[in-house]
Amino acid sequence: MFVLTGIPNLVRRVGDILRLAIGRADRPWMAPSERRPLIIEARAYLAVYVAVVAASMLAGSPIALLVWIVPWMLGQAFLRPYLLAEHTACSFTRDCLENTRTTLTLPLVRLFAWNMPYHAEHHAYPAVPFHALPRLHERVQGKIENLEPGYVAASVKVARYLFGQKAASLHRAVD
Repeated sequence: MFVLTGIPNLVRRVGDILRLAIGRADRPWMAPSERRPLIIEARAYLAVYVAVVAASMLAGSPIALLVWIVPWMLGQAFLRPYLLAEHTACSFTRDCLENTRTTLTLPLVRLFAWNMPYHAEHHAYPAVPFHALPRLHERVQGKIENLEPGYVAASVKVARYLFGQKAASLHRAVD
């Protein structure tokens, strides 16, 4: 359940930003040509975060907590299960139609999420604009390894993976 708080993700992201800010852009997925811009971006983000917290502290106001941290914490209860559905318990391959999940959902959810529930399609064909993802889905749905009929079904798979059935999911990934 701890993973649903978003805290593990936050710790990982803060670590990533700090590593990049000190010039360590050494992840395998970082192309050499992208490293300098990533370092600059991390330093800019870090500067903004520090400035917001410092301004809030200097003003003696909890405004940074009230409009930034508290909403983030509350939002995690809803956002984290949605985000976990995108990749968790999927195969560990480079093929985006295998390592990413598409979740069929209500039109209203797709509207607010800019069609990102068509997540496998989004990763496999990143140049396709969000409004064209439903048409793309019709063309590639038979090739998508992780296609769920809704977020309840996706959440069940994710929960089984996170809470004890990781071995079965990983076994499927290497078959």
